[in-house]
Amino acid sequence: MLVLEPLMKKIEIIVEKTKTGYSAFAEKLPVYTIGNTLEELKTNTIEAINLYLEFTEAHELLKGR
Repeated sequence: MLVLEPLMKKIEIIVEKTKTGYSAFAEKLPVYTIGNTLEELKTNTIEAINLYLEFTEAHELLKGR
């Protein structure tokens, strides 16, 4: 399990070993990703979370117009 702290919030990430590498998902966010190595998985997970947060922030800004 990884615990990432973007924006000072802890996000619990579940990591699973697969036949081809690793997969990860956040229990409380709709964020899923894969990687061939744990290092690649960590990089992909951080990118996926950042993209999700950017999308939701942009969506909130547009909704408030």
